[in-house]
Amino acid sequence: MTADPHAGFALPKAGLIIGEKFLEAGSGGTHVHVFPATGEEQAAIPLAGASEVDAAVAAAKKAGPMWKAMKPSERRDRLFRLADLVEAHGEEFAWIGTREVGSPISGVRVIPGKFAAWTKYAAGWADKLEGRVVSTYQDDTVFDYTVPEPWGVIAMIITWNGPLMGLAMKIGPALAAGNTVVIKPPEFTPFTAFRMIQLAHEAGIPPGVINLVTGGPEAGSALVTHPDVAKIAFTGGTHTAKAIASAIAPHMKPAIFELGGKSANLVFADADMELAVRHSARTPLFLAGQGCVLPTRVLVEESCAAEFTERMLAEVRSIRIGDPLDSATELGPVVNTAAQARLLGIIDGAKQRGDGHLALGGGIPQGFEAGSYVEPTVFTGVGAQSSLGQAECFGPVVSVLTFKNVEEAVQIANCTPFGLGAFVHSTNLPRTLRLVHQLDAGTIQINGAPTARENAPFGGQGMSGYGREGGYDGLAEFIRVKNVAIG
Repeated sequence: MTADPHAGFALPKAGLIIGEKFLEAGSGGTHVHVFPATGEEQAAIPLAGASEVDAAVAAAKKAGPMWKAMKPSERRDRLFRLADLVEAHGEEFAWIGTREVGSPISGVRVIPGKFAAWTKYAAGWADKLEGRVVSTYQDDTVFDYTVPEPWGVIAMIITWNGPLMGLAMKIGPALAAGNTVVIKPPEFTPFTAFRMIQLAHEAGIPPGVINLVTGGPEAGSALVTHPDVAKIAFTGGTHTAKAIASAIAPHMKPAIFELGGKSANLVFADADMELAVRHSARTPLFLAGQGCVLPTRVLVEESCAAEFTERMLAEVRSIRIGDPLDSATELGPVVNTAAQARLLGIIDGAKQRGDGHLALGGGIPQGFEAGSYVEPTVFTGVGAQSSLGQAECFGPVVSVLTFKNVEEAVQIANCTPFGLGAFVHSTNLPRTLRLVHQLDAGTIQINGAPTARENAPFGGQGMSGYGREGGYDGLAEFIRVKNVAIG
């Protein structure tokens, strides 16, 4: 019998981490965490309330001067050690992530490496952040220069669909720039952040630099409005972002919002069909469709639509549904039964309204009734202005639309309020490069190029938010520039 490679792993206690303190209880109550694949109760999670948030912000503020004053090269080296530790514990993080969210371990295994890449990229900037001399030959009486400084305490509210990836996109740049942070993950994904902070302490990042206040709306509200929080870095839904924006407006507090999307995937008749079919069938269903930038609206040129759709449906049917801890599984459950019920409601509503033709899926897969599974679902003939064509589903639901020409493709692609990503499949490079300037999205991926790379900016516009994560642009979000003029 083959030994279980995960036999030695256990979920961390996942309490609150405030400075040097580990709290096993919080004033926000508790949340019972459930394994999405089986409905098994795994742990009682302590939740932070306003008092724990206040203590965490105080701890971050206290640690701030020491972390800011540390030699940038030392901050860099400690972040490199954290990156190496997370990668060394990669299989453990993959197992934790699967137990936490239900995502197939085959997909989650790549994330610790991505965390390491993102963290090292940002850390490499720590000792290279320079000001500029802005005097010119005409300024003969003034010497003028700039100084890059950290903001101070950053509130990080991360989403649940990719806990370690969400941390990867924020932790490295914030700490490399000299900020301290308070992380608030949602109550149903508490384990990854806790384990990461344990390794951060092992890497030499002092207590108080990273604090953890797992919680719900009460903790989130207390955190974003706290007077000692200098900036908000939020990943999540547009509704919550609007509430945060309203709450921080009286304080003139800046924010980064990485929100949802309804990304269009334009497939032209001259595309590499094998690549386009595989990408269009599988990428929208990554993480059971629970991703902000996934290409969930497939726009196909009419002249190839029949053949493409048939091949795409066959590819979706080949995706293996199963136990997320099985390395052969390609599609696992959605995050919880509430998400499952919401998605089944979206599907039923689309059928009743006639938003499109249900070509595949639409229910709970046979044999998986105990967990929070939803079948991979494809609607064809979807109306561009229908609810299914406009609203983000955040689950394994794909909409297929058709277009006659480039002008109509652009019009359909741009007709939602979102603007996070757009995808193009075509071998006509001149036309594709023209499309880049016509598509309203923060990131354009051509012919299957990957998204969210550590050295490139990622972010949206419109209802998909503002600000950038990744690359130097992402690091710059955690710096404010001071001007100095000497007469």
